[in-house]
Amino acid sequence: MSATENTPLAKINSVFTGFGLMHDSMVYWAVVAGLALLGGMIGDSYVHHILILVFIWCIVIASWDLILGYAGIFNYAQLVFFTFGAYGSAMLSIYAGLSPLLAIAAAAGIGAVIGLIVAMPSLRLKGEYVALFTFAVHLALPPLIQQGKAIGMGGNTGLLGIPWLNLFGYQVSSIDKLTWYWVALAFGAVCVYLIYFIVLRGRMGLAFIAMRDADTFAQAIGVNEYKYKMLAFVVSAVFTAVAGGLYAHYTSVVTPKVLGTEFFLMAMVMLAIGGMGRFPGAVLGVFIVVIGNELLRSFDDFRLLLLGVAVVLTVIFLPNGVAGLFAKRK
Repeated sequence: MSATENTPLAKINSVFTGFGLMHDSMVYWAVVAGLALLGGMIGDSYVHHILILVFIWCIVIASWDLILGYAGIFNYAQLVFFTFGAYGSAMLSIYAGLSPLLAIAAAAGIGAVIGLIVAMPSLRLKGEYVALFTFAVHLALPPLIQQGKAIGMGGNTGLLGIPWLNLFGYQVSSIDKLTWYWVALAFGAVCVYLIYFIVLRGRMGLAFIAMRDADTFAQAIGVNEYKYKMLAFVVSAVFTAVAGGLYAHYTSVVTPKVLGTEFFLMAMVMLAIGGMGRFPGAVLGVFIVVIGNELLRSFDDFRLLLLGVAVVLTVIFLPNGVAGLFAKRK
């Protein structure tokens, strides 16, 4: 072994990209395989439904963690990307006759375009002004959708009768929860892997972290701030739009309610409890909040209050979220 391989930099590189990446990938896919087997053992369609939503939300929150937790950009338009993906995929299937899988792939392109549109004015702003602008975009979209009945967006009622997925000639209806479980798991596993193991462990991810932690220094060593912040918006929007398309074809209906306050608050709670910028924090936050939210259905009047209390306790006792526990163990 050469002296170079014994240096701290070589060890960090092996943990982040070399042997460490291989080990972490094996662990990750082993967990995914376990979840796939678990799906076949579960006989309750309601439990399947909850876990399908978990897998879809994992894509959304992992994408948001990429831009907010790792790139440090205060973007609050994440559900805008989700909505455009859902409506775009649904409309392409209904009106253009595109197969659902192709429509979901096209939703990724729609997400990239919307990501660029939101990013261009956002990148002229700094800090909390980015948050204000992107949240304003979020607030402005529901009235636009409600007025979009003339172009086939369904207005207040939304889009109904969205075609089901067609897998090799087999129609996967919303009733077939087990097949949907495996489909959602496959989409979620691939997207989360691409985000955390490919994008964030590559040059792009290192640039995001450098901009977040030492913006001035990152620019001094040649990191193009505008380019990488633009990429953060686009990559995050692409994956989130895919999740929106998947959600639309699973539920067969999409309405402006996806931009409602409850959805937005739920997403924020998932990030807060899981921990931003610390894999697998965001993913664990999705499991905890979605499953916990369902368990609290019987306390419907106090459900959001209890979730709020959970966030406050997490901030006090686990300021880095659940992921902070893993960091302490290491």
